[in-house]
Amino acid sequence: MTAVIIEDEIPGAKRLEKLLLKKDFVVLIILTSVSSALHWFENNSHPDLVFMDIKLRDGNCFRILDKIQIQSKIVFTTAYDEFALKAFNYNAIDYLLKPIDESKLNKMISKYATFKTSFQKELNWAALEENLENKYKTSFLVATGNRIKKIEAEEIICFFSDANVSFVLTNENRQFVINSSLDNLEQQLHPNSFFRISRKHIVNKKYVSGLSNDVQITLLVPEAKDFDFLVSRLKTKPF
Repeated sequence: MTAVIIEDEIPGAKRLEKLLLKKDFVVLIILTSVSSALHWFENNSHPDLVFMDIKLRDGNCFRILDKIQIQSKIVFTTAYDEFALKAFNYNAIDYLLKPIDESKLNKMISKYATFKTSFQKELNWAALEENLENKYKTSFLVATGNRIKKIEAEEIICFFSDANVSFVLTNENRQFVINSSLDNLEQQLHPNSFFRISRKHIVNKKYVSGLSNDVQITLLVPEAKDFDFLVSRLKTKPF
């Protein structure tokens, strides 16, 4: 199998090259910058695998991937795990943190050798993304009288706290005590749907109809007739 290494730290690149040579790879070239990588891939046949550091001396590697459709399978090799989710958007089969553990490299190579089909099957990103989706709750149980009531997330206008007690407010304008702190709820709610606007409120963006122009921004939710939600100053810009 053939490989190209894109890495601006030469000792790390040489170490990776040595590991790959032990596993019968042919390392075609070591590239150290975005510009050299763009030039090489424009003028050469693409290898089986590209081992790509994310932060290079003249920018990050996503500049390469946005300009050239690399036909190879990509393995990101980086000291930073903050780019893992972004890597899902590209033709990647793994994400190895530096310094590269040889056992993890072996697993990646075995995985690559096993799959020779579509990108989705190789890394099974679809299953991984499904797992990420499944970690968010879509319904909540609350006590009402002597029974338990199930409330779907889409029915919830907001969660709020009062006197150290957490409540849920539904689109029927009903309130229920919920046995969880807002900090815990914030981790359980899908960020595409819910936003914590302040220490005391997490709102469902589905029910936002507008914002005032005051410094203390008022969140307007028609279904909650008696509620005014104030977005804290620290949350105003991200909201």
